[in-house]
Amino acid sequence: MRFPERRKIALLIQTSSDWSRQIIQGIADYAFEQGGWDFWIEFRGLQEQLQIPATWHGHGTICRLTDARIRQSIVGRRLPAVNVSWLGKHSARIPKVVSDERACASLAADFFLNKGFRSFGYIGADPNLKYPPTIQREFQSAVEQAGGVCYDFPYYELTKEADYEQQQHRLKEWLWELPRPVALLVWSSKVGREVATVCVNHHLEIPDQVAILCIEHDPLMSALSPVPLSCINQGPHVVGHTAAQLLDQMIQGQPAPRTPVLIPPLSIEERASTDTLFADDDLVREAIQLIRQQAHRPLQVSDLTQQLNVSRRILEHRFQKALHRSPATEIRQAKLNRITRLLRETNLTISQIADRCGFQHQEAMIRMFGRLMGMSPREYRQTSHPLS
Repeated sequence: MRFPERRKIALLIQTSSDWSRQIIQGIADYAFEQGGWDFWIEFRGLQEQLQIPATWHGHGTICRLTDARIRQSIVGRRLPAVNVSWLGKHSARIPKVVSDERACASLAADFFLNKGFRSFGYIGADPNLKYPPTIQREFQSAVEQAGGVCYDFPYYELTKEADYEQQQHRLKEWLWELPRPVALLVWSSKVGREVATVCVNHHLEIPDQVAILCIEHDPLMSALSPVPLSCINQGPHVVGHTAAQLLDQMIQGQPAPRTPVLIPPLSIEERASTDTLFADDDLVREAIQLIRQQAHRPLQVSDLTQQLNVSRRILEHRFQKALHRSPATEIRQAKLNRITRLLRETNLTISQIADRCGFQHQEAMIRMFGRLMGMSPREYRQTSHPLS
């Protein structure tokens, strides 16, 4: 019996970040589903040059199209290829499967605006990497349309500058000049860690004075930060799985899509760097604290009014004035945050999660989750951080 030849795939993806490793895991999972592929991969960092060995012969490649040399290498070999980086242009020759930048920026802006912030800051990527300014422009546009103000801080590499102390002083001065409380969107957990370090060393409270949200998450950088860092879950595992599927189709002769395949972000993964009770109204702050403390049990707006000894009309009016949303919306969001965390971080069944989030019937939780997230709890678990 003759067995079909296994796919031979080159991975030109750096391995130094958690984001890239999750993409590779998504690729590996798709390959496993197809019976297994043979991979060529070399462990490299973000700015190291990757190239396919001259003696390697295979069926295709998944790459970060960071420069012309990689493109020339792929085109010269006439290999089907898929690009998983925001760098590089989409084409029929090398199509892109990437996280949706505009959706990430919109999600971040809505997240901060719903917390009541009106002052914002942005720290982007190293300009030498030549990423497009899509996220910065979309984020600034969204907050300005909502009446906010966004301040830009030009990126620099704190740990590589000749005068480390001078650069830290520069960042400290910028942070102190911002109208506070301020919500910062930063390029990565690496940048977020640098910002958090400057804040704690110069008596800027995180998150009530400076809240920090990272576009790209790395758990190691977050662990090294003085405050655990919130991030956008871009669904890198989904990016990798989808890229592998597209490459498989192209190897079989199917045409590439005419436009990039955009993967929407899954959620905001909130940690201490943004978990603020920010609101000018003490009653609203107390209500939010009660909501978070009781997200594990059945909770209605009437329960809040009884505990706070206030009428429903007054509570709803104060919420709208302080946060531009209702107490019922805050309750749903707190429960959604708890559900998504349990889905990502535990092996609990859907029924067990429903019980731990105050739902008498799992169907009610599933309906609420689908309405707010656009997918079922089971689908979310499969596409976020798979446990096995």
